[in-house]
Amino acid sequence: MRRLALVPLVAWLAAGCGAAPSVPIPSVSPSPAASPTTIAPGVQVPTTEVQIPTYTVSTSHPLPSGVSAATVAQDVVIDNLIENVAIERGDTALLTYADCGNWLAAVTQEIQTNTGRGIHVARVSDAVTSMAVGTKVDPAAPSLTIAIVITGTETESSNSASGSATKSTPFAVIRWVVWNTALDRYLTCDTGSS
Repeated sequence: MRRLALVPLVAWLAAGCGAAPSVPIPSVSPSPAASPTTIAPGVQVPTTEVQIPTYTVSTSHPLPSGVSAATVAQDVVIDNLIENVAIERGDTALLTYADCGNWLAAVTQEIQTNTGRGIHVARVSDAVTSMAVGTKVDPAAPSLTIAIVITGTETESSNSASGSATKSTPFAVIRWVVWNTALDRYLTCDTGSS
């Protein structure tokens, strides 16, 4: 009696294991990669690298009326990215899209020194931990007053005849900027320890 009761159950289970009805699989396209942003002729970086880190605005040394702290911070981030690419490529011409004055001369000299010593900088990257925007007179150029204090760590990987090296250096610097009408943005003109 029990055996007969199992026959319909086995038949039902076997029917349930047959071919399943076709289920349409939705077409999937890969997520688009972050589109690069052009920050200087021939220089593109991921949009995420152009993000402004969290910054503060000095209340004791406020910016002049009409100067946007966000614009200063953004332009300094872009200046720094262009400098890093110029150092990696050994291309001093790129620096004119990021720098002017004393700072342009200093970074140009750094690139020329690397070239003269046979050093190829493979990668330069900066991890910024804080930024503070305000005014401070540059002792080397009193007409420069718009300043930003930046702290973080710079990591540089380089190759030379003596081998490869990577070094990480903490920094706390003040950068002075000036508006460049032709480029419609601030360029770094001088820098010093904060």
